[in-house]
Amino acid sequence: MNTPKEKNFYMPPEWYQHECCWMQWPYNNPNLDGYGAVPSWSHFDFDKGRLAWSNVANSISKFEKVKMIVHPDEISKAKELLNSEIEIIQLKIDDCWARDSGAIFLLNKENKLGGIDWEFNGWGKFKPFDSDNKVAKFMIEKSSATYFKNNMILEGGSIHVDGEGTLLTTEQCLLNKNRNPKLSKEEIENNLKEYLNINKIIWLKNGTDEGTDGHVDNIACFVKSGTVLALSCNDRNDPFYERINENLEILRTSTDNKGRKLNVIEIEMSYKRLIPNDDEPSSYINFYIANKGIVMPSFEDEKADYRAKNIVQSVFPDRKIIAINGINISMGGGNVHCITQQQPKSL
Repeated sequence: MNTPKEKNFYMPPEWYQHECCWMQWPYNNPNLDGYGAVPSWSHFDFDKGRLAWSNVANSISKFEKVKMIVHPDEISKAKELLNSEIEIIQLKIDDCWARDSGAIFLLNKENKLGGIDWEFNGWGKFKPFDSDNKVAKFMIEKSSATYFKNNMILEGGSIHVDGEGTLLTTEQCLLNKNRNPKLSKEEIENNLKEYLNINKIIWLKNGTDEGTDGHVDNIACFVKSGTVLALSCNDRNDPFYERINENLEILRTSTDNKGRKLNVIEIEMSYKRLIPNDDEPSSYINFYIANKGIVMPSFEDEKADYRAKNIVQSVFPDRKIIAINGINISMGGGNVHCITQQQPKSL
C-alpha cells in the first residue's frame, strides 16, 4: 500500500492557515440528468446562482487567494462577475460543487502538500459526472502535491476533521448503498483512517438534506480542538426535531481522539423553508473558515440570521464574519461550505 498514513500525511482542520480556496463555477450543463429526481434541487436559477457564487468567491478573496475552475463556455460570465484577484482556471466540468468533486488536501510532518483523489459518482444520483470525477486529480497536479488515489467513493462534504485524529460523519451518507455497496462499515472506517490519518470516527445518524443523503457539513463541524458547532432545533413539532436532537445527544456523549468530552455549541436552524413543498431546514453550519475570516450564509430570516452570526462570531472572535445571502445556493442543494475547498499552506 501507499497510503497517506504510511507517508505521514494527515488532513489539517479547516481553520489551519490556507494557501488558497478552490471553487467551481456554475455551468448550465445541457446533459445533466437526475436533478428532477430530488425536488429540493430542481429550483436552481443559474443566473441567480452565478451571482451567489461570485458573492462567495469575492468575499473569500478578501482573506485568501481564490482559484475558480470554470467551464470554457462560462469564461466570459465568470470574468464579468468575479473580481480581478480571483484566478480563473479553464477546465471542462459537469457541475459546481467543489467540496464534493474536488481534492481533499493533506500535509505531512515536513509541511509538504498531498492530495486525495477519491471517486465521485454524482452523489449516487446524477450524471454525467465523469468530468467532475477528474477535477480532484487536476487540482492535485496543479498544486504540485503528492498524489494519492482512493477507489472508494467519498464527497468532501460528508466528513469533517479536527486535525487531531477525530472525524465526524453520518451513517445516512457514508453507509448509503448508492456510494460503496460492497464495503462494510468497518472497511469504510479503515479506509478513512488510512487516507486521512485519523483514529476516531464519530458517527451521527442522519443529516438534513435529501440530495447528498445527509452530508455532515449541514449539521456539525469542528471549530477548534475539542469543540463542535452543531445544528439545533427547538420546535418539537418540526419534522427534523427528532433527528437533529438525536445527533446532538450523540455529540454530547462522545469523546474525541484525545479522550476529551466534546464541547458542543448549538446554533439553531432557520425555520424558514426556502424550497417549495420541501421541509429541508436552512443551516448556518454550512460556512467556510477562511484566513482571518468566516463566510457564512444568511436566509432573509432576520432574528435567526442575527442570532447565528453572533454565535459564529463568538466562536471565532479573531475573524471577520461576512454573511452572504445563501438562498440561491440552497436552491441548488448546498451552501457556502459545499462550493468551497481549502488548500492548506505548505512549504
